Amino acid sequence: MRTAGQWLLGRGWLLAALALLGMDGRLPEFIAGAASGSLLALGLGALVRQQLAPSRYNRPSLPERYRVADDLRQPLAAVVAVAEQDAITGRR
Repeated sequence: MRTAGQWLLGRGWLLAALALLGMDGRLPEFIAGAASGSLLALGLGALVRQQLAPSRYNRPSLPERYRVADDLRQPLAAVVAVAEQDAITGRR
C-alpha cells in the first residue's frame, strides 16, 4: 500500500507540474528538452554497454562435442561417439 501511495503522489506532482507548465506556455519546450535529454541518455547508455561488453574474439573455443554436433556433414554415429567419449571422460 505504501508503494502505491508513493507512486500516486509522485504522479500527482508530475501532473501538477505539467499542468502549470502548460498554463504558462512552456510545456512544448519542456517536452522537447525532456525528449532530447532522454534520447541522449539512452544513446550514451547503449554506447557504454557496447564498450563494456566482452569481446566475442576472446571467448574460449567450443568443446569438440559442440563442433562435431554443429557440423551437419558428420554422420550421427560420429556425433554420438564424441558425446559418449565426453561423458566417459567427464569433461565440460
